[in-house]
Amino acid sequence: MVTAGDAAAAEAAQVGQHDWTGVAALCTGWALTFSVVTASITASNLAGAAFAPSTHLNTLPLSMLLIGQSVFAFSLPVAFQAMRGRLNVYRSTSVVGIAASALAAVACDVRSFAGLCIASFMLGLPAAAGQSFRFAALSLVPPGAHAQTIGLVLTGGIAGALVGPSTAAAAKDLFPSAEFAGVYLYTAGAFTALLGIMCAPGLVSFPIRTEVETKAKVDAPLAAASLDKSDFTASAAAAADAAAVVNANAAVNGGGVAIGGSARSVVAVAFSQPSCCAATAVAALSYSAMSFLMSPTPLAMRADGFSFTQVSHVITVHMVSMYAPSILVGRLVGTLGWRRLALGGAAMYAMAAGLMYAGASFAHFAVGQACLGTAWNLCFVAATAELARCSTEAVARVGGSPEERTRGAQRIQGINDVAVFACAGAASIMSGAALAAAGWKGMQAVGWGSAVAMVACIAAATLLDRGAANRGEEDRLSTGGSDRSLDGNFSGGCPLDG
Repeated sequence: MVTAGDAAAAEAAQVGQHDWTGVAALCTGWALTFSVVTASITASNLAGAAFAPSTHLNTLPLSMLLIGQSVFAFSLPVAFQAMRGRLNVYRSTSVVGIAASALAAVACDVRSFAGLCIASFMLGLPAAAGQSFRFAALSLVPPGAHAQTIGLVLTGGIAGALVGPSTAAAAKDLFPSAEFAGVYLYTAGAFTALLGIMCAPGLVSFPIRTEVETKAKVDAPLAAASLDKSDFTASAAAAADAAAVVNANAAVNGGGVAIGGSARSVVAVAFSQPSCCAATAVAALSYSAMSFLMSPTPLAMRADGFSFTQVSHVITVHMVSMYAPSILVGRLVGTLGWRRLALGGAAMYAMAAGLMYAGASFAHFAVGQACLGTAWNLCFVAATAELARCSTEAVARVGGSPEERTRGAQRIQGINDVAVFACAGAASIMSGAALAAAGWKGMQAVGWGSAVAMVACIAAATLLDRGAANRGEEDRLSTGGSDRSLDGNFSGGCPLDG
């Protein structure tokens, strides 16, 4: 086993070595992968609606993609070890993407709803692999370049948001007898290009390093930058800001208090903090509300007489709005605090629901979906940064071996992912039935309800944090000491500082 000293020596030897060619290749790979996701979001529900057995199941194909993505995301670390590295996994998932695209095209041709759902679930595997590209890129550069590298890779998401829906609109009627089959011909081509990138000699080459060693080395920036592996967005600035908060807390606490080294202890310490629980709740609520109000948008627009091209434009606006604010929002986390940003996101959810309730014009759909995407970004980046802070602080306090610390951090992220993707998948499935039963206007109540629920979670965490801080200050004064309490809060700070 490689020791911490060996890892540090190896890292020191790598300082100054940047594989920007590999980083650019992964950025391109993420653009291709996300263009497939956005094309599927644009087309899958409309394709399914053409031959779904019930209108209540219209959104099931997209829901299967989200469920597949979350299921496969949990198994990727095991695959990286079993298949001797990331590169072999990425090649294999690209092949699966090609096969899934072919199956989806055939399903559109023979009008098989079950076949389309199975293909969508399979597409979740390469989508999950693509989400890990930003993590993989960190092994190609020294630690000082991690934040910049994450930002570079994630710019591919904006390109994918622009290319996917527009290509879906252009390819929809490529085969007159098989509507939407052309969309999946494009996705097969995108995965073929991705396979070419992964197979090109010397283009992408990862250092020989175990997954545990890699993740132990970069726990803090990875946790802050991961916006759901599910999902969909991240911010390099959020990583840096979250790490800065943790470092400040560690300094005040004298470097952290070891309370027993086990992964279970890390999870217990993290979720004993009200802000950690609130961040997970906000992440799950924001993802669910976004999924619920975005998934049936193509169906609602087509029902109101809009063309597929107009639908693709609205989805493009929504996706760009999800990604474009990330860098700015990540920086604002450190300035304003995660709670204030999440409250701003909750307000934007209410605004988006109000706009989409007010009318059914193209402008109402476009501006409403833009607000919805921005609201998701504010809430999800803020919540993820706070989860990263709580996770990294808990890891620093518990002690134990690097492997135990890494497992603890992974469990925290896993709990968050289960909550987020379970809620998002359920919301996507229910959105089709809700559209059929309550109509587009009636669905907007979920946006308002989610906004109220997020405000309630943040308010509860603020009150609990304030109470814990006051108790900690009383204990400190009664003992005459200067130690801070183990809940991770500064007794004299503003509870809204995040």
